[in-house]
Amino acid sequence: MSSIRYRIYPSLLDKFQALLDVDQTVEEFWNLDSEGDYKETADEMSDRLERELLDAVNRVPHEPIEAADKGTCFNEVIDCLISDKKCEREDMFIRSDYMGGNRVIIANLNEFEFIYDAAMCVEFADAYNRPISQHRCEANISTRYGDVELYGYADEIEEDVVYDIKTTGRYDFGKYAKGWQRHVYPYCLVKSGELTDVSAFVFDVVVWSGGSTRNPVLGGKFYRETYDFHYEQSELAIRQVCERFIEWLEAHREQITDKKIFAEE
Repeated sequence: MSSIRYRIYPSLLDKFQALLDVDQTVEEFWNLDSEGDYKETADEMSDRLERELLDAVNRVPHEPIEAADKGTCFNEVIDCLISDKKCEREDMFIRSDYMGGNRVIIANLNEFEFIYDAAMCVEFADAYNRPISQHRCEANISTRYGDVELYGYADEIEEDVVYDIKTTGRYDFGKYAKGWQRHVYPYCLVKSGELTDVSAFVFDVVVWSGGSTRNPVLGGKFYRETYDFHYEQSELAIRQVCERFIEWLEAHREQITDKKIFAEE
């Protein structure tokens, strides 16, 4: 009989972290209007984030989000360039073309079309040296509430470094410092025995430019956030956040309709 009580992936922990951080987030400049009043109060923000977290736990379908699909397509383009293969996803179509005399890569997903500067994509892909792409990471961690199965897909793994590709329209260095992928994926790789050690987790960030009606071709600037990985520190951090998340889950159990997170499927 399985000892697993909960199944959790990093983006759920990220959403839970956002809920924990409301008191700090509400004070950020983008949430203040010209008169210094909150655009969204702490209570309003907390309610919204809790709804979004519940929807994620319950796997509630939502309309395609253009910004998210833009990043998904870019990630697939990079994986195809790295592995020198065609896109195998049935829901996505990728092709090369020329626009204004320049080579572009065009991707279609969910009725969205994205036009990427091919030279930018190649430059980004060339930063990797034969990595393993889209690798499923999975391992258990014990908590005072029972064992948790952690799982998810690492974008790229190269020797003892794990990479995650992020795309955004606005960026400040350290934006992803609280991202739980940087703890969970290396922990899983070491705990499961797939790697003997992970030295670092890297967020490779593209900050978009272009993509407008006047300039439809998407370019971007590259940034890199590198975080050292220390197994014991990450194990403790993961255990602590999982225990707090489990307490939240149990307090909202009646509102949770998708029981996969409770390992009941």
